[in-house]
Amino acid sequence: MKKYFKLLVITAIGLITCSQTGNNANVQNDKENQRQSDIISGITFKKTKGQAILMGKSIKIYDNNLNVSEELSNMPPRIVDIIGISDSIFNDTKDICNAFWYVKVRGEKIDGIVNGRQVFKIQNSNQDTCFTVDDNQIEILTTNFLGMGVDYNGDLMGCPVDQPILIKDNKNDYFGLVDLIQNEYSKKASWDNEYPFFEIRSDDGCQDRIKSINIEGAKIILKIHREFQEGENDYEVLLKFENDKYIAEYLNYGEIKY
Repeated sequence: MKKYFKLLVITAIGLITCSQTGNNANVQNDKENQRQSDIISGITFKKTKGQAILMGKSIKIYDNNLNVSEELSNMPPRIVDIIGISDSIFNDTKDICNAFWYVKVRGEKIDGIVNGRQVFKIQNSNQDTCFTVDDNQIEILTTNFLGMGVDYNGDLMGCPVDQPILIKDNKNDYFGLVDLIQNEYSKKASWDNEYPFFEIRSDDGCQDRIKSINIEGAKIILKIHREFQEGENDYEVLLKFENDKYIAEYLNYGEIKY
């Protein structure tokens, strides 16, 4: 009984000490959170570092009151810096797949808040695809757009996503998207979705993984393995640099093995 009483006393003292320490920590955390976030029109934006491709037929730029300050039409895809991302997701329609995060961006003649469905955040290369051709370092980077996608908070949403890649080429001073030549193989690979840029997919439909990269002169041939829920196949894509941009063309699209 005495041992039990002694344990309670020690526990109580420990709780008091932790509580006092916790209060100090909470104050420090609040200050740190303020430094790491901004509140704009009642929305908390977490400060974020990174780059993204901003693109869309019509892009609305919002000010700090979430009023449209500018609307850009037919703007070519542009690399911007990401300054912050809203900690909540928003939707102005009844379709959950139209939901998005607000994103603060900054770039050439752009400084404001945009709809995350038009922002494709550049990821570190998760395909082990940094390679060298004639002393020229080339890197393939994947992207992740900041709208509702395949899953959300552990729940499967199944919303369609675009996943264009970027190529970073030091010698040619190129950092941008890869145009896709449409042919019968690209239509099979994208289920007849004629998206204008080459993608490496990772969603509920399939998972792509680059198996090898073969260099033939100025041509780069990617051998890609694709896995479905009930099967797999392999295909090849040709990359080439022409007219100051990268172009991709499907060379084949292998039979799906179930």
